[in-house]
Amino acid sequence: MPGTSNFNECTPGLMIERARGLVPLIREQAFEAETNRNISEEIIKKIREQGLFRLLQPKRFGGLEYDITTVVRCCLEWSSADASAAWVAGLGIVHQWLVALFPIKCQEEIWGDNTDAITFGSYAPSGTCKGVENGFKISGTWSYASGCTHGDWALLGTLLPAEGANEPLRPGFVIIPATDYTIDTCWNPMGLAATGSHNVICEDVFVPEHRHITFEQLASGNAPGYQVLQSPLYRYPMLSLVAYSISTPAVGCLEGALRSFVQQTTLRETRGAVIGGGAKMAEYQSVQMRIGNAAGALKAAKAMLFEQLEETRQKVLGRGETLTVRERLDNRLTQSYIIHLSLQGLEALWGAAGGAGIHRTEHLQRAWRDAHAISHHVSFNWDAIMSMHGQYLLGLEPKGQY
Repeated sequence: MPGTSNFNECTPGLMIERARGLVPLIREQAFEAETNRNISEEIIKKIREQGLFRLLQPKRFGGLEYDITTVVRCCLEWSSADASAAWVAGLGIVHQWLVALFPIKCQEEIWGDNTDAITFGSYAPSGTCKGVENGFKISGTWSYASGCTHGDWALLGTLLPAEGANEPLRPGFVIIPATDYTIDTCWNPMGLAATGSHNVICEDVFVPEHRHITFEQLASGNAPGYQVLQSPLYRYPMLSLVAYSISTPAVGCLEGALRSFVQQTTLRETRGAVIGGGAKMAEYQSVQMRIGNAAGALKAAKAMLFEQLEETRQKVLGRGETLTVRERLDNRLTQSYIIHLSLQGLEALWGAAGGAGIHRTEHLQRAWRDAHAISHHVSFNWDAIMSMHGQYLLGLEPKGQY
């Protein structure tokens, strides 16, 4: 395994190759990880050793400052084997970018003595947050904290105190070290089971002023961290970057399932409980059509994904500009629609899986469940995303997350 000394020699292509090199291990552990409701510490360790958590981390703190497309390509590799592993690893990577938007004093605290530190957490504003001298006090329970058992720090959504007497509360994030919270291991879902998305519990935890940021700052393209780092990478609006790490695994689910299904179908014969036993599955036109349907959905999803990523890259990294409302909405539409396409392809394959496909050890059924779990994430509600985009095209103010 390459050590940290090799990071100066890295290229995006090399990092994608390193990500691909972990796929056999991730595939081998997928069933056990789902049973344990958590990916193994071994996988986290190997991702860390390969420098993959540094893809979006600032160079000032030993990072690589690559673009989101490199992260997406890594996530596609991992999710072809296990979407949960890609989900957790992808969040670990993009949270380095999120931390880089916080005040520089926060970044120095997190990475000053440990450039390998990673952060997991929960986005929905939860708990209570009260202003105190030099900071805040938080208490409460934060749900869906994917990867929380692997984190050195937790990123927690909250409603920050109002700045004035007649001002509203401010949605935002705070960051706290692992020593300041406990974990309630309650995660037991039908899909993405190995993400370990347990509850994080805080009781009267002090958060210094420099460890908070508002959603408004995150969307501005001029967050406190950017003002110091001055890299265009940190001018992306939050959802135009972060949400790709958790939508892309649905596409990887389809890619891995299609590959596995084709390999099995090439050799598979029907059992034929009454008639038809011994027929080759590959010779059924209905099976051929379903494979073609899935392949078309995969090709469409990847084309849409990478076209949108490149358009955004040219605007933000190429020209150093901030995204317009329309461009931000285009990213949100893409993130959601690639999941929609992935489900279409997986449904086609699932319809031909037969009785053999329902075993928990089968790749297809896990990919099908994981992709459906991804589609239920609040950020990818297809009805809401369609409505929001339609509102904009009709000249109305979009109502939703963008």
